[in-house]
Amino acid sequence: MAKHYYLSCEEAGIPGCDYSTTANSIDQVVEECAAHARALHGLKGFGPELYAKMRPHIRIVEDPAPTS
Repeated sequence: MAKHYYLSCEEAGIPGCDYSTTANSIDQVVEECAAHARALHGLKGFGPELYAKMRPHIRIVEDPAPTS
């Protein structure tokens, strides 16, 4: 099974936002979330402090096994 990384606004402490993303790497998840936060939440900058706050909320999810 392939591993992916998942993060949602709700789980990261942003109530009322149903945005979530899944990607192949932690960096990709962070980039996608940062782009979302800039566009919809008015985030001006993204640095190590915000990354450190987001990181504990990123979790690994696995694709289900393919069926034949």
